[in-house]
Amino acid sequence: MRKLLTACFLALAIGLFARLEIQLPIFSMPQSDSKNGIAEVFTDFSEEDLTLQVTVVFTDEDYPCPVIDFLYDVYRYLRYGRIEDIETFYIRFDSGGKIIALDFPGVFAGNHAFEDTKNLHGSAVLMPNVITFVDERPLIFVNTWNHMFGVVPSFDRANEILLLDYLVTEGTRKDAEHKYSWH
Repeated sequence: MRKLLTACFLALAIGLFARLEIQLPIFSMPQSDSKNGIAEVFTDFSEEDLTLQVTVVFTDEDYPCPVIDFLYDVYRYLRYGRIEDIETFYIRFDSGGKIIALDFPGVFAGNHAFEDTKNLHGSAVLMPNVITFVDERPLIFVNTWNHMFGVVPSFDRANEILLLDYLVTEGTRKDAEHKYSWH
């Protein structure tokens, strides 16, 4: 009976996920930061509240001053056990699969320019009317050197790189931390 219930639950979950036809974001970042591009994106969908956790792993983050960047990398390696930068945001859906909000807790760039170094970790919940969609996918801008997100660019789009395809793994932020951190 337990196996039957598990199978039914799994089928329902797959059916709901497939029914929602979740479109993953398109990321835009300045070409100058392309060496720190996306290594992997972890996604975890909660059927309970129809929310997709999106955890983006960047290959590194480079502090704008090269000397400080070296020290910053050492600090991050010792503190977090990794050089990779990991940032998480959430996409909320209605029961029909339409995006109703983007939630950026502690990872919202606000009005910061790419090179800014102070008070970068903002938070915001944004509604669909301020989000740009490309082929029904939300366009997320990577607006700062430490990979804070926004829905409008803080850089010249003439130097933009669009990331439409990237490695996607089912998992949570904790899974990303486990994979990319030594502690």
